[in-house]
Amino acid sequence: MKILACDYDGTLNVGGVVSKENIEAIRAWRAAGNLFGMVSGRYLRYLREFMAKDGVEYDFLIGNNGAAVSDEYGNAAECIAIPTELAAQLLAKIRTHEPRHISVSFDEASVLVTPESQVCVQDGALIIDGNRIYPVTQMHANFLDADKATRLRDDCRAAFGSEVQCIMPGIFGVDFISTQAGKPVGIRRLLELRDLHPELILTVGDGDNDLAMLTAPDFCGYAMQNSMPGVLEQVSRTTESVAALIERYLA
Repeated sequence: MKILACDYDGTLNVGGVVSKENIEAIRAWRAAGNLFGMVSGRYLRYLREFMAKDGVEYDFLIGNNGAAVSDEYGNAAECIAIPTELAAQLLAKIRTHEPRHISVSFDEASVLVTPESQVCVQDGALIIDGNRIYPVTQMHANFLDADKATRLRDDCRAAFGSEVQCIMPGIFGVDFISTQAGKPVGIRRLLELRDLHPELILTVGDGDNDLAMLTAPDFCGYAMQNSMPGVLEQVSRTTESVAALIERYLA
């Protein structure tokens, strides 16, 4: 049994479309006794909805860049949180850069933060406009200017680098997760929770937030040929599509 852990945006879904070839290849992969699942920066409920809309069959979901691991039904089984007080400090720093979009996620959903949003810590939880966010598994900020996104990433790395990972799923956005989390962490935790012992773990992605799972020594990582340049500089194996990767390992 092999496992394929796949990023969503820019990898399975390219240009807003999950191709028929990808869907059929995944079906063949699973029919051969292998497991397929998503490892994405998106939260779990969003992933479940996308998989249903796209008609993609899956065996597991890992959301929030590895901070939220699902059970066999796609529901949250375990999460790795950013401590609440730290999350409040991080959010305050992010807001000083004035992104066009900020979201704060827990395992199953996400809350938008506007310039007018009221934020505080109460009873161990982050409160945003009256919404109780606990545990905080991820924050995301998005810009129209790639340089502004990079400046935010670098500023937050300087301020919180020992406690928070600041990673870019694309050139206009920055994701923030605990240093204890990450896509390879989520995959390994999935194996432990389900007592899985695959002969091979394939990973495929296209962004800076995928690098850790693409370069992990215990995985066989592939970068999409349309990946961010920094990814292609560090990952030697590439694939044109998810379907092409599957065909290579089913042959």
